[in-house]
Amino acid sequence: MTFALYQHLRNISKSSPKMVTALIIIGFFAVLLTIISWFTPLSDNSVDFSTTVPTPLGSPEFFLAAESIAGSASYPILKDEPVTILNNGKEFVPDLLNEIQNAKHSITLANYIWKKGTLTNQIFDAITAKAKEGVQVRVIMDATASLKAPHDKIEAFEKAGGKMEKFRPFGLRTITRMNKRTHLRAMVIDGIVGYTGGVAFDDEWLGDGTKPDEWRDIMFKFQGQGARSIQNMFNALWRQTSGEILSGPDFYPELPPSVVSDPCTDSCFIPLLQIPSPDLEKNLSQFLWISIMGAKDHVYIETPYLLPDKNILSALKQKVEEGVRVDIIIPGPHVDSRIVQLATRSYYKEVLSMGVHLYEYQPAHMHSKIMTADGHWSVIGSANLDNRSSTLNVEGMFGVEDKTLAKGIEEQFELDKSRSVEITDQSFVATIRDRIFGRISRLFAKQY
Repeated sequence: MTFALYQHLRNISKSSPKMVTALIIIGFFAVLLTIISWFTPLSDNSVDFSTTVPTPLGSPEFFLAAESIAGSASYPILKDEPVTILNNGKEFVPDLLNEIQNAKHSITLANYIWKKGTLTNQIFDAITAKAKEGVQVRVIMDATASLKAPHDKIEAFEKAGGKMEKFRPFGLRTITRMNKRTHLRAMVIDGIVGYTGGVAFDDEWLGDGTKPDEWRDIMFKFQGQGARSIQNMFNALWRQTSGEILSGPDFYPELPPSVVSDPCTDSCFIPLLQIPSPDLEKNLSQFLWISIMGAKDHVYIETPYLLPDKNILSALKQKVEEGVRVDIIIPGPHVDSRIVQLATRSYYKEVLSMGVHLYEYQPAHMHSKIMTADGHWSVIGSANLDNRSSTLNVEGMFGVEDKTLAKGIEEQFELDKSRSVEITDQSFVATIRDRIFGRISRLFAKQY
């Protein structure tokens, strides 16, 4: 059959050389347009952000705008349900395993990376044991990022009654969307305790973020309505992947009456689930932009990838000109991608010339994803400050108005800054090679 097809195509090429040439040209331009669309900024449909009225942080105008962007109301943080900071795997993993072991009704876990090793084995052993007890367990992982997941553990988990889905495995049905992945961290126990942040299920996250082979990261633990919001994020991804819609008291237990905080007062949160679609992909970028633009005193950012779009760059520049201090911590000598680091460093001169203070974290890989401003507003979750998070990935984020949380984040920021080296115009000297490759790698920033 293959030989017959070959002969048929050969006959066509002999009898209709012009048609073959035309098909080759069409194929070439189709591939070229795909590369331009997927990998370069030339296809960006970017608009300049603005607001009809000033939106300073803490004002009713700010919360209305943030709610509009997120497509969600503000919810109060109750005094007995504070948001808890868990630093690195050293604090997060024991806390998560303890909650799993105490689960009575349901466990839902979404993470980007599940890589065979001690940490992933611990997670699968724990949820497999709970599945055997009759607890409803659901797991979702990104099909591309979790290629090294332990298949024997998955098999044992499913035999015990657990359910698992992979987000967008390669196939004809998904080939046109393979570029769009899930980067979501959404982990919920019994519908009342939830986690989000940056930790992946990989042994490199087991430490305290102070050694070269470890990742510095932060997770956040929510309770009550906050956990329910994380459950909604998981459910949105799960039902689109599996077709099963989670409902009922096992996944959504009755909670104490929680009146929508309208307007937000002292302590509240706004959840944002980013699921990009063509021409409607700016929610996350706008959420970050309005958070920066509302600042009056300071903005502190930690991100593993500093690849901001033009609106974020413009906001940083304007805030510095207004006297707002902007500090950003990014990875130093320990990185997972040299190409992305070169692209990041290609922004250094531009950002430094604005008056932004840059710091490179020295002891370990940097993976924290936080923004906090003016001592009371914080943006936390799974997203990086790059194009992939803002336009391609599924991400889960929270905007949190809470002085206690902001204080805790700022304390961690100052600790990380003490372990970093400040980058200045004088200290940063890029070689000709780095400048060339930095500019080239920046052309493909849409994929980072």
